[in-house]
Amino acid sequence: MIKHLICAAALLGLAASCSTYEARPVDLRRDSDAWLSLSQQLCDKNRRLSTADLHRIGLLLNPELNRSRLNYAKSTRVSEMAGLWEDPSLSADLVRVLRENITNGGISPGLTLPVTGLPHIAKRIAEQYKEADYWNVKTDERDFLAKLDALRYRIIVTHEKLDIMNQRLSQLEDEQERIGHLHEIGEVEFADYQVINQRLFDTIKEKQELENEHLQQHRQLIALLGLHPNVGEVELSGGLPQGVPTAVAVPDGERLLRSPEIRALSANYAAGEEELRREIRRQYPELGLGGSYEREEHNDKIGVGLELSLPIWNRNREAIAAAEGERDIRACDLVSRWRGILQNASSLGEQQKLVRSHCVSELERLTRLRRNGERQEELYKLGETGLPALAEARHEIYQRRLSYLDCLAQLLDIQVQLYYLNPDFNA
Repeated sequence: MIKHLICAAALLGLAASCSTYEARPVDLRRDSDAWLSLSQQLCDKNRRLSTADLHRIGLLLNPELNRSRLNYAKSTRVSEMAGLWEDPSLSADLVRVLRENITNGGISPGLTLPVTGLPHIAKRIAEQYKEADYWNVKTDERDFLAKLDALRYRIIVTHEKLDIMNQRLSQLEDEQERIGHLHEIGEVEFADYQVINQRLFDTIKEKQELENEHLQQHRQLIALLGLHPNVGEVELSGGLPQGVPTAVAVPDGERLLRSPEIRALSANYAAGEEELRREIRRQYPELGLGGSYEREEHNDKIGVGLELSLPIWNRNREAIAAAEGERDIRACDLVSRWRGILQNASSLGEQQKLVRSHCVSELERLTRLRRNGERQEELYKLGETGLPALAEARHEIYQRRLSYLDCLAQLLDIQVQLYYLNPDFNA
C-alpha cells in the first residue's frame, strides 16, 4: 500500500511540473484603441519632435524591431532549456499462466547515458543561435535608425523647399501683376509677359508635386515609427546644417569586423559548425543502461542490461552530408556579406567625396548669384534696370537654391549611411 502511494505521489509531482497550455486570444479592437492612445501620448501636439524623440518612439513601436526582439527572446528561452538529458524510460509487463493460475510480472527502468556529449553540443548550438539573434536585433536597430535619420533629413529638405517655393510664388504673383500692367501701357513686350506667366504656372505645378511628396514622406514617417495612422501629422524640430557639412570618416576594415551583421553571421556559422559536430557524434552509439525486476512463480529476480547500437551501415552519413553542405553555405554567406560591406563602405566614401564637392560648387554659385541679385535689386530701385531682368535674376537664384538643397539632401543621405556603418556610433 505504501509503495502504491509513493508511486502515485511521484506521478502527480511529474504531472504538476509539466507545462500547460494557456489561451491568449488576440483582440484587434482593443489593440487598436491601446495603440492609438499610446501614439497620442508619445506625440505631444504642442511640441515638435527632436531626433532623440524620433529614436525613442521608433525603437519602442517599430513592428519589425519588435518582431526581431521576439525572435531573440525565443532563442534565449530555447538556450536556457537546451542540453537536457533524455528522460528515463520505464516499461512493465504482466504474464498470466491460465492453467496454473500463476501471474508473473516485472518492471524495467532505462536511462540513456550521453557518452557522446550530444546534450552539451545542443547547448552550444542554442547559445550560438541566441548570440546570432542578439546581433540581428542590433543590426535591425542600426538599419532602422539610419533609415529614420535619412527620412527626417528628406522631410526637412522638403519643408525648406516648400518655404522657398511659397516665397517665390508670392514674388511671381507680384511680378505678373506689375509686368501685366507694363504690358498694357506698352512698356514691356508680350514675350516677357508670357515668360512670367509660364514661370508662375510651372512653379505652382512644382509646388503641388512637392506637397504630394511631403504628404507621402509624413505617412512614411508615421508607418516607420510604428505610430497609429490617426495620430495626425508629426512635426519635426531642427533644421539643416549651415553650409556644407564636414566629411564623415569612412570606417576601416578592422572596425567593420565589429559590425553587428558580421557578428550575427559569424555566430550563425559557428552554430553550423556545432551542428556538423553533433551529426558526426551521432554516428557513434549512445550507451543505454537499464535495470529489471521480475516476479516469477513467487521468486524475485533482479537484472541489469546495456544497450548499444552498432554503426555498421547507416552511420548518420546523410545528416553529416547535409550539415557539411549547410556549413559551406553559411561560410559563403559570411564571406559574401563581408565583401559587400567593404565594397559599400568604399563606394559611400567615394560618393561622399564627389557629392560634397558638388555641394561646395553649388553653394559658391548660389552665393555669387545672391550678390548679383542684391545688385539687381538696387539697380531696379534706382530705375537703372527693368522688372523683366530683375525677375530673371530672382528666378535664377530660386532654381539654384532648390538645386543646392537637392545636392545637400543627397550628401546627408550618404553621410547618414556612413555614420551608422561605423560600429562605434552612439545611438
